[in-house]
Amino acid sequence: MLKSSLIEIIRTFTKQELIKFEDFVRSPYLNKKENVTKLFLGIKNYAPEFTDGNLDKEKIWIKIFSGKEYNYGIMKNLIHELNKLCESFITIEFTKDDKLENSINLLSALQHRQVTKVFSSKIDMIEKIYNNPDLKSERYGIENYYEFLDKLYYLKSQYNWHHNMKSTAAYECTSRCTDYLLYSAIIYFYKYYNNYLAHNNKEVWNKSNAADIFLAGLNNNLISQLLENVKVKSERDYLILKCFYDMNIALNADADINSYFNFKKSLHDCVGIIPKGDLRDLLTCLTNSLRYINNSSSVSGINLIKEIMENYNLMIENNIFLDENGIMEGNLYIMYNVIAFALKEHESIEIIVKKFGNKIPEDRRENDNNYSQSLICYAKNEYYNSLEYLSRINHDFFNMKYLVKDLQMMNYYELNDYISFNYVLDSYRHFLTQNKSVTSSNKTITEDYFNSINKLFKLRESFDQFELDKLRKEVKENRPKNGFWILDKISELESVNS
Repeated sequence: MLKSSLIEIIRTFTKQELIKFEDFVRSPYLNKKENVTKLFLGIKNYAPEFTDGNLDKEKIWIKIFSGKEYNYGIMKNLIHELNKLCESFITIEFTKDDKLENSINLLSALQHRQVTKVFSSKIDMIEKIYNNPDLKSERYGIENYYEFLDKLYYLKSQYNWHHNMKSTAAYECTSRCTDYLLYSAIIYFYKYYNNYLAHNNKEVWNKSNAADIFLAGLNNNLISQLLENVKVKSERDYLILKCFYDMNIALNADADINSYFNFKKSLHDCVGIIPKGDLRDLLTCLTNSLRYINNSSSVSGINLIKEIMENYNLMIENNIFLDENGIMEGNLYIMYNVIAFALKEHESIEIIVKKFGNKIPEDRRENDNNYSQSLICYAKNEYYNSLEYLSRINHDFFNMKYLVKDLQMMNYYELNDYISFNYVLDSYRHFLTQNKSVTSSNKTITEDYFNSINKLFKLRESFDQFELDKLRKEVKENRPKNGFWILDKISELESVNS
């Protein structure tokens, strides 16, 4: 039983949920089989780990049917029944706070039972509550809100069709539900298409699939007309739809820096009118859009790293830096500290570590905090301490291997330890060669990083202004990894040897 889906689900229950589930199992409306209740009570004794050997089926059987011979079929059926109750419980717990869907379900049930008077009263009340709510304080996605309005006005149109046949109410409600259906569908599509782009690692996009064909038609012919129509009806709906449209344009592989700033303006216009979950996701998308634009000539003179930091700080200002469950997403934590390090905002790293360091999931908390402390030590010129923190990191996470080796090289350069630098360099090159998941572009920018530090060592040993200027030009053109740091070291060498 230890490896059963039943135990796997029950292991996720909190102490409070175990109490609630016991009430659930004991309810005669849900379960009339006493032996199923006994099975749960026998299992509950081994909370919270549920790993005890006494959870063996035959041992649990004795607690339910003392003195009776073990029957595999009966035990299998009891486990199956309890498992179904578990699934029902977690489904109800998951959906009980979905105010939008629960409201629609209530109205649909009232309409199905033809409780006309109650239905009419309830739908007017629900419409009044949700017609223009403060979306910023809500936890649902904006597409779910529009989907809810679509269903609400569909139900209202059906009611009016049967009870107010001579009025225009049915037509007006149908028109509104059609509008909201389209708003929801478009936002759903843009969100899913963003995920499609994020997971597509091909260097050449496949433009022949259904999503790309639909997107081309939507963006080329329909969306501009739709936005003009929406703007007349609702400024709020217009700003929201335009934001998602601009997001899609900015995330396209052909986007330029103007697309980024258009998206940024649209997003800032929506800060106070969209749910916090959407604001967080859109700010992440805004940052991600720079990965394509970074290789464009249109970014000349624009500090992309500073743009990313502004986006992160807007998350912090709006209390959306943490996930909804209060957990700090590890990659975001590390990226914030890496960006702050690049901008030399070292105090920001210390503030973030103190504020969010204990919010990281336990499986990576120690790693992420050790890395952050190594950045802080480097900033304070404590290079040996920085290396000590790096040595404590377990390289379970793929991206951490890059980060650790990059910072090790910086420390060894500061310590003028060319032997240790070369040792890390050989290890790094071996990792890049052996790992098939490393992209060719990543290998190129990392190799440029190696070569640049090698040249820095040589220039420190034997300064040459011509070679220094040549290296500076190469870094600006090739944009290797940690180019900001290399340019700083070039300026230091120039200053020392001027």
